[in-house]
Amino acid sequence: MFFLNYWHLYDEILADIPDDVCIDDYAVGVPWTFVRTGDFAGVAMTIRSDTRPHMRDESFIGCSLREAAECVMSWNGHEASIATAAINAWINRPKKVASLRGFHDEDEHAETLAERRKFEAFALYKERIRGKKVAVVGHFPNFEKEWSPICELSILEQNPHDGDYPAEAAEYVIPRQDFVFMTGATFTNKTMPRLLELSQNAVTVIVGPSVPMHPCLFDYGADALSGFTVTEPALAADLVHRSSWQGISPCGKMADLLPPGTLL
Repeated sequence: MFFLNYWHLYDEILADIPDDVCIDDYAVGVPWTFVRTGDFAGVAMTIRSDTRPHMRDESFIGCSLREAAECVMSWNGHEASIATAAINAWINRPKKVASLRGFHDEDEHAETLAERRKFEAFALYKERIRGKKVAVVGHFPNFEKEWSPICELSILEQNPHDGDYPAEAAEYVIPRQDFVFMTGATFTNKTMPRLLELSQNAVTVIVGPSVPMHPCLFDYGADALSGFTVTEPALAADLVHRSSWQGISPCGKMADLLPPGTLL
């Protein structure tokens, strides 16, 4: 599976974004970006690169959701982060995700954050990755010390820490893996299409609040989507406006999509 045009993945998702719905509020914070339209909100990890000019010079307040979403093509990281959050405000709406059977039945009744975290991707796959070669693109809190003893773990990162592979190593490391978990931020920074190509022989899971929960990603090589839907827009707005490093989990619910007929 090799793409003829990497933009096709983006075009297919953009085709589902309406142009008659407008943005009411947005904020670019650290580490999150937030967009609200009416009762719906989306979040995305902020890509902190501002070296390229913006596609749009005006404020996004009052901008149509579709026009904002098209800025996911931007090579300005802040602007592309706003676009991803705008996409997620529509694609990851709670009712839309529920219609795709994206919520675990038990998660509907989980009362505490600790209970909800049992349904995060890294918890759900822990037994399946034992003894396997596993690559993780991006850093995720707390999972490394749990997984390092039970699998052959490789972490790839744009800004590598000690022991990480640099992003450039993806071409060499990822094709050898049994499982690949990639951050949804790869959608925003435009590395996702190539990473999906490299992961074609692995079980590939796209993880995190930046993930657009759109089934077309299965056609491009994803085996599972583990994302996030905002159910508390006011709380998410407050968190992002304050640039709080608090986790985004209290603002919504985790969700998982699999191709039709697939069991975890």
